[in-house]
Amino acid sequence: MPERAGTGRPRRYCRAGCRQQAHLARKFAAAHGLGDDDVIVDRSQLEELQDALYCLQAAIEDVDGDLRGRPSAAEVRTALTWLLDNARPLAAMHLEPKADAAS
Repeated sequence: MPERAGTGRPRRYCRAGCRQQAHLARKFAAAHGLGDDDVIVDRSQLEELQDALYCLQAAIEDVDGDLRGRPSAAEVRTALTWLLDNARPLAAMHLEPKADAAS
């Protein structure tokens, strides 16, 4: 938001429409017993995130076991590749809060 000279409180929203959206979100949250930090996400998105996290946790355990002792450079490279292959899907995920209250 551009700085403006003058007195008064600093602007909290960039435009009136953003202020209205924030008001509606607070009203919806209060009507449904949600706190300021609560977010509603689609169940399938949450399950996809949990699956990817489980795969990453399993890969970490595999790599921990593979790197015990004195692994060769090729074994380290293989372990790192395995770890990255399981980390990238999780890193690429992006959860969006549900915008439609009816769904």
